[in-house]
Amino acid sequence: MPAKKEKYFYNTQTLRYEKLKVDWKRRTLNIFMLVCAFLVFSTIIVMLSHKFFPSPNEKKLLQKIDIQEKNLNEASQELDKITADLMILRERDANIYRSIYQRDPLPENIWQVGNADSARHDKFANFVSDEVIESIAKKIDIIKRKIAVQNVSFNEIAALIEKKNEMLSAIPSIQPVANKKLKYIASGFGMRIHPIYKVAKMHTGIDFTAPVGVEVYATGDGVVELAGSGGGYGNEVVINHGYGYKSRYAHLSSFKTRRGKAVRRGEVIGRVGSTGASVGPHLHYEVEYMNRKIDPALFFYNDLSDKQYEEMLKISSAEGQSFD
Repeated sequence: MPAKKEKYFYNTQTLRYEKLKVDWKRRTLNIFMLVCAFLVFSTIIVMLSHKFFPSPNEKKLLQKIDIQEKNLNEASQELDKITADLMILRERDANIYRSIYQRDPLPENIWQVGNADSARHDKFANFVSDEVIESIAKKIDIIKRKIAVQNVSFNEIAALIEKKNEMLSAIPSIQPVANKKLKYIASGFGMRIHPIYKVAKMHTGIDFTAPVGVEVYATGDGVVELAGSGGGYGNEVVINHGYGYKSRYAHLSSFKTRRGKAVRRGEVIGRVGSTGASVGPHLHYEVEYMNRKIDPALFFYNDLSDKQYEEMLKISSAEGQSFD
């Protein structure tokens, strides 16, 4: 067994080499310091290796995080586009839809939904890319509120459209007899020679020279206000369409309706005749708006082509003798 090596040091006081004696405390301290240095060095090496040389699992995780951030950024951009689209809808709502139905735009303060409550988004504080996620959450909150406001406006417009549809159905906008070829129009609205008195008088409707017995149709939805006879109109039906409109069907040979009955556009209400002050079989048809008689020809747009409508206006405006 080899002899244990001994260490010496040069003592400057005695000017000679003396044997180095190390007690157990110093030896223990030296070992402890050596172990600590090793641990610190190892820790630094491990940290650097993790930073610059990640493990396969860490690489996959980092890739997922990068993809997540990319997707979140894309989602944020999409939300910005949706917000822009909502602004366009808001402009249309104010300047087109509501103006069509004569409604004021929604007040500005209703649209100022403000920033979302930050307390609701604290749950995202510790997530990766928490700023992006919190930003998206706030945008979604604001968009939801704006959509809710827009829905209120659109629901109001939908109700107006429904009411408008009812009005459009009520307006007398078809011919009162089947007259696609326009062969029955004889005398239109305006000054005409009266067939009995032979003087120029205001003719307040249009005469359709259809044969006796031809069906007469309600020209719009409404309620029958009058179904009877008497006076120069002979047998007549008057329909109150609401919204200020009324229509009159005179000189009928018979009725197919009664007073108080609700009728729909196109429903048969009577038949052509020649009762009352009439010189031949025909239907005298009138339209009133706000108690003022107006040219019925202006309303025959619902069952005629543009060419037929133009021809009908030309025929009805021709001067001549009326039939009543």
